[in-house]
Amino acid sequence: MSQKAKKKGPKLRRVTFKDKDWYTVISPKSFNFKPIGEIIGMESNIIGRTIETLLYDFTNRYEDISLKLKFRVVQVSPESKQAQSMFLGHTYTNDFIRSLIGRGSTKIQTIINLTTKDKYVFRLTIICTTIKRARSSQQIVIRKIMREILKEFAKTLNHEKFITGMIYSEFSNQILRIAKTIYPLSNCSVIKCKLISAPEGGEDTEYITIDEDFEVVEVDVKRSRKSDIKRTERINVKKLTRTNRRSPKPEEKIEEAENIEDISEEEAPE
Repeated sequence: MSQKAKKKGPKLRRVTFKDKDWYTVISPKSFNFKPIGEIIGMESNIIGRTIETLLYDFTNRYEDISLKLKFRVVQVSPESKQAQSMFLGHTYTNDFIRSLIGRGSTKIQTIINLTTKDKYVFRLTIICTTIKRARSSQQIVIRKIMREILKEFAKTLNHEKFITGMIYSEFSNQILRIAKTIYPLSNCSVIKCKLISAPEGGEDTEYITIDEDFEVVEVDVKRSRKSDIKRTERINVKKLTRTNRRSPKPEEKIEEAENIEDISEEEAPE
């Protein structure tokens, strides 16, 4: 039997470490073009890579150390060895998210896709945590408040200011202000966001700053009878905590001690 000779194609050159270069990743204009890290690779395979950093690196505030920002490389400059990036989303660390949910509380979560004024589409994950166990009717009303407030912001804001509201807790504070009238809340956070799509040729035109002014959003909510809470509970949340009925009050302890002294004096011999 004759064996057919195997045709060998041209030998591919192996990529070595010397063929790769270090590129500095630059944040977009909305984050003031700040360098956020370095990656190694070739010009052809760097575009599309993602890199994570902390919001703490931009603000130097300790409370921002648990929020991670995600960027994607969109353009590479071989001359300057720099890679331009765009904002891809943010998320909180798992430790921070677990710390929000305590024993006996209720986690109210919703996921929603929102389109900003300049046609950027974001997918947001928001959670609210209550102090005690909430009824299902109260959860429905709070979830509706969360969605309606975010829709109002998305209609009127460009993507730069929309990102500011997410990462600097402006949206969370607006939701907390209205939702706590339904049931006392311990926290509200936009724990995750992801950029779903961006318009062609879309670019950042504004800088993100902490001291941004936002309009106060009001939402008309139809409260059911079960979703309303008492006025005293709304003012003083401590009344929701259970008290131990078996432990006597301090006044009762004093009366019992006085009664024991009186009995001992009567029984004492003259």
